[in-house]
Amino acid sequence: MELLSGELGKLLIRSDYRVTVVPDQPVDGQPADLGLIQHDFTLAGPVLQSATDEWGASVRVRAQDFDTQAVLPDTREPFPDELYNVRFGTSYRHRFASGWTGGGFLMVGSPSDRPFASVDEVEINATAFLSVPARERDAWLFFLNYSNVREFLEDIPVVPGFGYAYRPSEEFTAVITTGIASVQYRPTEKLTLIASYVAIRTVDARIIYQIFRPVRLWVGFDWGSERYLLADRRDSDDRLFYHEKRVRVGATIGLARQFYIDVVGGYVFDRFYFEGESYSDRHDNRIDVGDGPFAALRLGLRF
Repeated sequence: MELLSGELGKLLIRSDYRVTVVPDQPVDGQPADLGLIQHDFTLAGPVLQSATDEWGASVRVRAQDFDTQAVLPDTREPFPDELYNVRFGTSYRHRFASGWTGGGFLMVGSPSDRPFASVDEVEINATAFLSVPARERDAWLFFLNYSNVREFLEDIPVVPGFGYAYRPSEEFTAVITTGIASVQYRPTEKLTLIASYVAIRTVDARIIYQIFRPVRLWVGFDWGSERYLLADRRDSDDRLFYHEKRVRVGATIGLARQFYIDVVGGYVFDRFYFEGESYSDRHDNRIDVGDGPFAALRLGLRF
């Protein structure tokens, strides 16, 4: 929801690298295990910005390396050795003399075993939005979203929406829209509560406690999903879906003014892959993977 914040011209250059290790766990109904090492890299920053205009750009790359002999059970095809998600994005905001703010963002990516192998492996997501001030801090939100691989309403490429941003104080912010909700509450100077929801099955909740200025401890839960457009899939409408839930515990340590490190450990459960057009196909070509621990390390830079 950063694009819906009230301030313009304050984009920072941000970059981080994260490695996540999920050890081998048994695959249900198969004499195989499945484990992975995941690498994530992000670079984002301003192209041009001022008090009334803000143009930013980003690149995000995810690479997953699997250690498994598992097969997709219906088609008997081997599970991919590698999956990638390469995304390029840009965003723009403008504040009008009336105080209204308008803009949008565009993301072009390719979540696949062979990114950008053809147009069938390309994902496009674009949103235009308008923020209209209401009362002292609040705002009404209106938007149009286009997606060529939507998880729900997949037959409707353009979906309108609206919502409200409620900011009664510096300590509390809530943004509720059709399909997205987020809340941030800081009851004390050291304690912060954050929760977000994205339709239909994405949840992220965290409790953050700042022991002293360079060190923050946090605990969280997330329920997430991924989708991939395999290059050699038999039906161009099919996707390889992955769903999981995680309990996480972490420490964020500021090593310098611009540099930080995030150490995370936890437990991942309710894991499964399937191939189909939507969640209703979740019993097709399905692989269930055992629960287990995971660990992650992130190095970040911002200035």
